[in-house]
Amino acid sequence: MKHVFSDRIILVKDTDPFDNQYLFDVVTDISSPLEYDMAKLLAPYRNDRVEFRKDYKLWNQVYPGEKELQIFQGLVEDALTHKQKIHISNISLREELEIIREIYEELGYFDAKENRFRVDFKNTPVTIGVNIRNLVYSTKDYKSQRETICFIPPPREPGHVKALFAGLNTGIVSTIHINDSIKEKALIQGLIMSEKTNLTTLSASVYGNFLAIGFDINKQELILS
Repeated sequence: MKHVFSDRIILVKDTDPFDNQYLFDVVTDISSPLEYDMAKLLAPYRNDRVEFRKDYKLWNQVYPGEKELQIFQGLVEDALTHKQKIHISNISLREELEIIREIYEELGYFDAKENRFRVDFKNTPVTIGVNIRNLVYSTKDYKSQRETICFIPPPREPGHVKALFAGLNTGIVSTIHINDSIKEKALIQGLIMSEKTNLTTLSASVYGNFLAIGFDINKQELILS
């Protein structure tokens, strides 16, 4: 079994190096005065006129992307104006990524040699995170999953999900929020099996980057394969 860290992978003592098992540190019970949770901020704007139970794909419009983007822009503008440090969790839109990309480019975080961003988490004004469910599900899944994926922000179109993965792999998305590590273990393993991100990037996003940003956390060890 291998222990996966943000910057390395090491063999766990007295375990089989060929067993295809990986030990991850995963954060639980996170808290920080820096955090602005998009799920909570978007909740008051529920549009009850959308009859999503007739077509579950309409859940995407119960909490429309336009309102999420408006909230996001307001938070970023306020943070930059007042020179405050914030972390916005549970984002779901490619447009939000583009806003942060431009900020990080202006701050000089882009490493052309490695073709990714190297973010100064301690001092950068804004960091962003995504919920694991918004990485796993999209509007394509409403027909099969129905009410089980009616969370906030809603699963968006596949193009947004693709953009979230691109942002994760290039260092723009810093954290992945796990709601329940036991119940969502299969979702985390799915990220490994899909190979849409590498092991060390995944480790950083579910543990290391939370520490670097300044979150208070509890840690849980999780064995994945």
